[in-house]
Amino acid sequence: MNVLIVDDEQTALNNLERVLKKVVTNVIITKADEAEYALKLCRDNMYDIVFLDINMPDKDGLTLAEEIKKLIPIVNIIIVTAYPEYALEAYKLYVSDYIMKPVIKEDLKKTLANLRIPIKKDGKGLYIQCFGDFVVFFNGKAVSFGRTKTKELLAYLIDRKGAQCTNAQIRAALWGDSVSDDDKQRHYFAQITYELRSKLEELNISDIFVQSRDSYAIVPEKIHCDYYQALDSNPQELARYEGEYMSQYEWAQMRVGIMNKNQSEFK
Repeated sequence: MNVLIVDDEQTALNNLERVLKKVVTNVIITKADEAEYALKLCRDNMYDIVFLDINMPDKDGLTLAEEIKKLIPIVNIIIVTAYPEYALEAYKLYVSDYIMKPVIKEDLKKTLANLRIPIKKDGKGLYIQCFGDFVVFFNGKAVSFGRTKTKELLAYLIDRKGAQCTNAQIRAALWGDSVSDDDKQRHYFAQITYELRSKLEELNISDIFVQSRDSYAIVPEKIHCDYYQALDSNPQELARYEGEYMSQYEWAQMRVGIMNKNQSEFK
């Protein structure tokens, strides 16, 4: 279990860390005493649970909760505070729970037993997040790419879910109105496909990527992905979808309507 605790009071941070270690045996705990530092951590790491104090000096906890949910839609957010009047507003953000300070073992046990989003037991391997921003995680860490177009290439192939995509199709999506058949763009495309293949080989997961003479695809059966699970009407994954899909890519927005329909039909 990978946990982030956010509180500007060092005593509160240490107390929750101590109680967590008594309740959970296999837990990795990171602490942050500033909102901006917490956001930086959430950009670079996959957390199962984020414990948030509501009263932070640089940003209130409810605002911070919304920003963290955009970065990691599948995270369990637990509000920790001495002020019960914020409970209703917190639940509107689909937080997993709301517990009072000082946190005691019995309350924490109940909270962890009723998490809104179940936690993967090991947190290992590849995980691809499509809801909210498109993010690739490997062993709980965000994967970085040398070029933004390399990451976007993978996003496009994930969106197509195993369909064979030609060089021309992909370039039309990635470059939009700027697409052309000139040698410079074709050369750049060759560079990003090479970089993607190299990155996957580095992570020892190159078998998810299939390339033939002029077409490219991924193997969806080998990928753990929130979008794929939701398409299979997994209620837990559908519940995680909050209206945003690969938010940074304009071509991906056509998929939002399909997801909205799937979610409404499930309800």
